Amino acid sequence: MRKLFFCVLLSMSATSLYAQKTLFDTVFTLVKTKSVYAQHVNWDSLTPLVYQKMDVTKADSVAAVLEAFGPLMQALKDMHSSMSWKDKVNGNPDAWAFVDSKITPEMRDAANKGYSRLRTAMLPGGYGYISIPAAGIKPTEDMQAAIEKMSAIAQGISDSLCVLQTKSLKGLIIDLRLNGGGSSPALIGGLSPVLDNGLCFAFAKKNNDREEMRLKDGNLFYDTLQIIKLKKTCPLKKAVKVAVLISGYTTSAGEHAAIALKGSHRARFFGSPTRGQISGNETIFIRKDVTLSLSTAWAEDNAGRRYMVDVAPDVVVPDGADFEHLDNDKSVQAAIRWFTTGK
Repeated sequence: MRKLFFCVLLSMSATSLYAQKTLFDTVFTLVKTKSVYAQHVNWDSLTPLVYQKMDVTKADSVAAVLEAFGPLMQALKDMHSSMSWKDKVNGNPDAWAFVDSKITPEMRDAANKGYSRLRTAMLPGGYGYISIPAAGIKPTEDMQAAIEKMSAIAQGISDSLCVLQTKSLKGLIIDLRLNGGGSSPALIGGLSPVLDNGLCFAFAKKNNDREEMRLKDGNLFYDTLQIIKLKKTCPLKKAVKVAVLISGYTTSAGEHAAIALKGSHRARFFGSPTRGQISGNETIFIRKDVTLSLSTAWAEDNAGRRYMVDVAPDVVVPDGADFEHLDNDKSVQAAIRWFTTGK
């Protein structure tokens, strides 16, 4: 009986190890073939080291592989990718310190106080202000549901811009300083009143393929797929200048929105460099409860300029944010000074 018991245990152990290796082979191959950071490492030497990181004591194969994903991202120096399972998320263990180094106390405090929400204001002198928050979209394999959700977010941003345009605007301030990312199409589509028709943004893949976002009369196309469908929009008058505020809190899709605005001839940027989690991430379903958010592309503006580090401001304003009293905010003041003097 004891012998049979040990045979069962050995069989279960072998089955578990096989499942762990099979799953990690899948994840490992995806990272090796798709990640834009893949060329930064020696895979021959890295492979055995990463396999050793699998926690073979875990009964569930996903739990075992999840432990190894962080060191893999650490070796690639990828601060943006992650692996999710149930309520657990793992990525580069250095990412927390990286993020912490980018976010100033005043930005963290403003986010904690709830200023990272969609809001508008008219400032003295006829200057419009809009703060654009993250566009959170839960990963789904239902493309139609995702399009509807992204379009709803984009419509809210566009509608807010339209309300501002009922005033006689002398300048528009777009505040991305507290934008924590989310859906790039939702943010870029929402900014359509400010952007010109045609190419506005692109993802450059590892194999030199490009996935382009193009605007046409307020609607956003991802290659040939219409991914943002707006019911109405209102193009900003050509004479109105646009000031874009960014910070180390601005990340991921927020950075992509900033890059789309970089392609506008009338935009000027104020604040501090963005966080730098700037890669284009592809959501890959390993199975229904296991997803990878993998860095598979670099972001490019409509002129083909590639952004691999961060988005830099034209005018550096390192501190002095005041989200409660915008007229005392140093970045807002710098933007209005540019509107009035051109400097």
